Amino acid sequence: MMTRARFIMLNLYHILVDGLFDTVPVILSFMALAYGSGETEVGLIVSLGTALSTAAGLGTGWFSRRFGFAGSVALIACVAGLGLIGAGLAGTGAASVLPGGGMTAAGACMLLVMAGFAVFHNLSFSYITTNTDRSRLGRVMSDFTAIGDVGRIPLVSFAAFAAAYTVGSMPGWRAICFAYGVFALCAGLWLYCTRGSFAESGESGDAAPADSSAGRPPRRNPFAAFAILKNRSVLLAMLGSMLNAFSNDRIFTFLPLLLVAKGMDAKTIGSFALGFTLGSFAGKMACGRLIDIFGTRKIFIAAGLTLTLLLCALLSSSNLVITLLLALAIGIVTKGTVPVIQTIITEPVQGAQNYESIFTVNSFGRGITNILTPTLFGGLAALWGMDAVYLLMAAVAALSIVPVVLMGRPERPKAD
Repeated sequence: MMTRARFIMLNLYHILVDGLFDTVPVILSFMALAYGSGETEVGLIVSLGTALSTAAGLGTGWFSRRFGFAGSVALIACVAGLGLIGAGLAGTGAASVLPGGGMTAAGACMLLVMAGFAVFHNLSFSYITTNTDRSRLGRVMSDFTAIGDVGRIPLVSFAAFAAAYTVGSMPGWRAICFAYGVFALCAGLWLYCTRGSFAESGESGDAAPADSSAGRPPRRNPFAAFAILKNRSVLLAMLGSMLNAFSNDRIFTFLPLLLVAKGMDAKTIGSFALGFTLGSFAGKMACGRLIDIFGTRKIFIAAGLTLTLLLCALLSSSNLVITLLLALAIGIVTKGTVPVIQTIITEPVQGAQNYESIFTVNSFGRGITNILTPTLFGGLAALWGMDAVYLLMAAVAALSIVPVVLMGRPERPKAD
């Protein structure tokens, strides 16, 4: 079982990894200004980073067997730290002669910061699920996801503030890259040196099985995890998760455009963002606990239907106060489903290796969805307006409950 001290330590690294991931677009924006680049370059780098993270997530099982849980997290932190330090050095020395100048080198380094995001979450969700009683899993998962959200805010906010200033003759964004990079590198090295505290008997991913002939972890096809989709209930759970990502994950991305299209003052967007963020935190804390009382499926179905109604209400609302209340409610049922999804997809299986496969496939499916939906929604908005985008989200939110209803109550296979 996972001790309280170990759960706190896991949350600290969750804050670090998520904070660095969300800081990337902020730093890139200041880099673009410094190098004379534009939104296109920033968007391309973020998209490539998301794609790289999604692809790396397929190797979750390999990382777990090769480095163990703590070793993998330490590697992710060290690579992110080196990436930030490299980005801070971009545009100097040899990097200045690359095509695109410093922005090219900086973008390549920032990809390293984003690369381990999916692997970290796959490993963490598997570790938590393996080492937590099922009766408490909803609560523990909700705390883990909510604390990560709250903790990353200071890292991102400070980066946005400090990047606008200079430290001596050094641009603020370079100073942030160096400071965050050194901190992440030190955190990774410290965890690597103390990783034995995570390697207690019976816990997931802490001891890599050795190959009998070479003393190395056995090789495994990175797509082997997809074999778990042969389980009908797993396949339905994954379909529900991807539909959930389609309807949930880009709601906030396009909200400013929707509000402007509705004729609202752009200054109100900040208030809407605050309401959405507060709702997200409340939803994650509440929904995970409700899982332990009512079960994952009932909560998921209720959230999907509620989101459909809220999005329809948002489209018809022109009152600022009502819109802010809707923002709070939408945040609750969208981000609140994060711990619900992470719990429901593990219901048909048990065992550390199955959990790793489940979370690997889930992050890949949701990652692909999140790579494709911005282009789809942007094209749809150009043709029929932002209302059409949110009507589609509302319809898919309702549709997402169908696979969950069809899951039934499958028998669990034996543990690994």
